[in-house]
Amino acid sequence: MFALRSDLPLRGGGSGRFVGSLVMVLVFIAAFAVTVSAYVGALIGDWNRGVSGTLTVQVPVAAGSASDAQVAKALDVLSRHPAVAGATLVPRAKVDELLKPWIGDGVMSDLPLPALIDVEMRDAAPAAVAAVEASVKAAAPAAVIDDHRVWLDRVAGLARGIGAVAAAIIVLVTAALALTIIFATRASLTEFAQVIEILHVVGAKDGYVAGQFARRALVQAFLGGVAGLALYAPALGFVAILASRVDPEILPAVHLPPLHWAALALLPAVAGILAMLSANITVRRALSSKV
Repeated sequence: MFALRSDLPLRGGGSGRFVGSLVMVLVFIAAFAVTVSAYVGALIGDWNRGVSGTLTVQVPVAAGSASDAQVAKALDVLSRHPAVAGATLVPRAKVDELLKPWIGDGVMSDLPLPALIDVEMRDAAPAAVAAVEASVKAAAPAAVIDDHRVWLDRVAGLARGIGAVAAAIIVLVTAALALTIIFATRASLTEFAQVIEILHVVGAKDGYVAGQFARRALVQAFLGGVAGLALYAPALGFVAILASRVDPEILPAVHLPPLHWAALALLPAVAGILAMLSANITVRRALSSKV
């Protein structure tokens, strides 16, 4: 079924191995770029779901019972505010547990940690958040209100930057693949110029000759893409093993969407189609310029 007759000796040769090896490397790089972009996007989405509509109120440690009094006032104000769905004082043991991955366990008891209040907003509009902050500040002037959206927006900006870099890498890989096929095809045209001339004499059209080169480029790029994914799989597994050793509080595990895996599976086919089109266009233009 796939054994198409060819009048050009395009099978094998150093050119074919070179193209396949380079496509393997390019697909390997593209696969990692796609994975990094998908991971960062999934991580930001996970964080966004976790902090959406929430605030954290910090009440610093003060002398005597002043700190406890301010905590009580802040909780009272928050419990009565119409924009707040609920407010809960975070136990000291929970705070210690959250900080343990970052500063260790040895000096935890000596740190003057502030009291933390988790706030779940009923209305997370900026105006409502500002009203809650003003009310808490009036009752507990030392309190600090942390709107999670501020730091999340900054992290999301970083994520968009990483996504743009990943997209740029994919564009560069695509351009490199196209250029590789173009130069390899031109070299083959020069190598088989006499054979192509004989085919023209016996009636072969430019489209037939271009199809010979296009099919060969398709096979080379597809096989190179499959080899690139085969190289990518153990590399991704190695990175996953290293990441699993990091505390989940620092580097949480996220599940990549099915669309990511589908995009990876399509990389060899995309590389093959791009190579086929590049070779076809290159041959047609080269032959038409000789007429």
